[in-house]
Amino acid sequence: MMQTTLPRYNTTNNIAYYKVGHGPSILMIHGVGLRIESWVAQIEILSKNFTVVAIDLPGHGESANLVSSKIDINAYVKQIKLFADEIIKDKFIIIGHSLGALIAIDYAAKYNHKCHAVLALNCIYQRSNEAMKKVQLRAKKIASEEIEEVAKVTIERWFGKNSAKHLADICYRWLQDCNIEGYVKAYNAFASVRGASDSLLALNNLPIAFITGTLDKNSTVSMSQDMAKNCSKGIAKIVQGAGHMAQMSHPTEINSLIESFIMTLNIRMK
Repeated sequence: MMQTTLPRYNTTNNIAYYKVGHGPSILMIHGVGLRIESWVAQIEILSKNFTVVAIDLPGHGESANLVSSKIDINAYVKQIKLFADEIIKDKFIIIGHSLGALIAIDYAAKYNHKCHAVLALNCIYQRSNEAMKKVQLRAKKIASEEIEEVAKVTIERWFGKNSAKHLADICYRWLQDCNIEGYVKAYNAFASVRGASDSLLALNNLPIAFITGTLDKNSTVSMSQDMAKNCSKGIAKIVQGAGHMAQMSHPTEINSLIESFIMTLNIRMK
């Protein structure tokens, strides 16, 4: 994967996005500290048959910060609703990674008439007390602008020690160059929850696929499997040898799983 900077459009609410392709719509939402380009490998393939719309979360990439000082998951869900109402309008498939997965699940539960289905990559569920303490400590360090220390630890957690160095380097630069205010707000929102709630999972009557990697220590295999069991139309798919950034490190496997899942939906192609 080469480092690529994609062109952006902007909504009236100053959310930056990239749009390409023709066909039924897919909305892609990245995780904390990332940007549209984390989906490059998926956009390239999916845009052959779909209209792919990928956003920079508020306070990430080229999107404006959220104004409020206290931000939760619902604040991002509201932004997704505003975005979808303005830009997509018709029904779409929603795909999210990490924080983006939490946002996608929440949005789909509240506005299921807007969505065909959900794909949740590397999503957390019932995070332990110890894990909660660790993620909240990282949030405090980011707020104290200890970004270099946090970035190094984050990259190792995402990719492992023996990962493809060029991918780790790309993400490291994204973190170092990030909008600190936007990063802090997103991380605080992410650190404040144990994961997708049982009530939201139960509300979600759409087809939903949970995908994670065997090496993801925070968004574990058992988490994806348990979430799938709590959804009426949930399935779990596991990528062997993949960590938290599976869409970048294992694009062939992730793309295959996404395409296979979408094929089961019988969506009418435009």
